Amino acid sequence: MSRSFSDYTNVFFWSFKRMDNVNYNFTIIEALFEAKKINGTPSHFNKPIIILMVSIIECILYDFIQRIYQHVHETIPNLEVEAVSDTRSKKLDQLEVLIAHARKNNLLRSVNEDIYNVLDYLRKVRNRIHIHNAQQQLDDDEYKIFTGINLEMACQMLIKVCEVLCHVYPRPNREFVSMVDFPKPWI
Repeated sequence: MSRSFSDYTNVFFWSFKRMDNVNYNFTIIEALFEAKKINGTPSHFNKPIIILMVSIIECILYDFIQRIYQHVHETIPNLEVEAVSDTRSKKLDQLEVLIAHARKNNLLRSVNEDIYNVLDYLRKVRNRIHIHNAQQQLDDDEYKIFTGINLEMACQMLIKVCEVLCHVYPRPNREFVSMVDFPKPWI
């Protein structure tokens, strides 16, 4: 049986309000997946789910960056001094910049560039919330963007980001949570 999403976010979130909002949005994702299972055209649910999921990832990364900025007494385990200095010297508040910074300092502990490339691709997918596609990103046809494959990619990235933050950068005195029990409403 899976644990609640809040069991995971509680391990690493710095801001209670951001954590509360992320947990709330995950309950919306759970409801959308339930509706997707019973709906005659389940692909219509892909766009709102992907947008919410990538927005959750963005908030998680933003919160982690804020934790680096603001921590004074509570040191972050497994974080190099250079990464702290580099983070504190910049204003990081948009997903594109957050991903680039995480890539530069390998904050997500990737052995290759794949996780950062996938996150950047999902950023572009999420930004297609703008139907008019003024920036001409990705395909002109939204049904070719908000696909089951991209939804699965977003699900896997949410798991990966939560896993790294839970296991590499936990807050002090937090209970270890196994990723085996991570909630997966998409299954």
